[in-house]
Amino acid sequence: MTITRHPFRGEADLPRIQDLIGSMPFSCRHVIDLPWRISSPMINEAPNAVFWTDEDKNVVGFAAWQYYWGVLDLFVLPGPTFTAVTTDLFAWADKRFLELDAERGWPLLYWVEFRDDDLPRRQLALDHGFILNEEDHYVLLQHSLSDLPAVPALPDGFQLRPLRGEQEVAAYAELHRAAFESTSMTPSWRARTLRMPQYRPELDIVISAPDGSLAGFCVGWLDTARKIAEVEPLGVHPRFQQFGLGSILLLEMLHRFKAHGADSAIVETSLDRTPARAAYEKAGFQQVHTIRHLGKWLNQP
Repeated sequence: MTITRHPFRGEADLPRIQDLIGSMPFSCRHVIDLPWRISSPMINEAPNAVFWTDEDKNVVGFAAWQYYWGVLDLFVLPGPTFTAVTTDLFAWADKRFLELDAERGWPLLYWVEFRDDDLPRRQLALDHGFILNEEDHYVLLQHSLSDLPAVPALPDGFQLRPLRGEQEVAAYAELHRAAFESTSMTPSWRARTLRMPQYRPELDIVISAPDGSLAGFCVGWLDTARKIAEVEPLGVHPRFQQFGLGSILLLEMLHRFKAHGADSAIVETSLDRTPARAAYEKAGFQQVHTIRHLGKWLNQP
């Protein structure tokens, strides 16, 4: 069967890509929080994402090199086009990785990640040369929404509310960088998340401090068909981490998920973020899976 590769054009192609993502099994990572990842600058400001269609113009595959996470995201529809798509997908990825190494001036180790029960994805990575350093990388935690505790009261002078749209994305980006000690978040990235088809303003909440500055944030994504929601991301400014704001944001989001019909919520956190994992477990999340990864060099250092 004939397949055709296309460059991803950002928002113009989102509806078609989302149909593919919605058809993927839940064991495939990022079927819920992909809007967050697909908004990143490296996907929208460089040729780092592509998709494939079959001879009937149906989208049968999507891949994106996610620089900020150091990983290749891939979604391929099972069926008659699977082998042709995956063959071309990894050929495209290898070529793009070589170009990126040359542009950067030094090589990187590239990764494919998969859930511990996704054995086909693991084998696919191995078959295409991703054979290095297999180990647990993240944990996936899940929380039933059937019996939630009440949301704790905010400290005096703090206010929980939705993000104020594009007028507040610059302030959000500054808060995000401080919370994660990272320089990756940009106002343009955050603004694109607001235009995702799955975005719900009521699931994009912040806490403002008595001086009016943003102290914490939590963004939620909802899969209405599966009745599962995901927290991605949640953070608190270091200046305000002694006030319990993270727990308040998290429980408030879980209540909002339940009000929107979700039965459970998930969150992922890296193994080296022990305090974050402890906070989620204290709120009632339980580990249900680990996330593993396999890597390969295109250019040996």
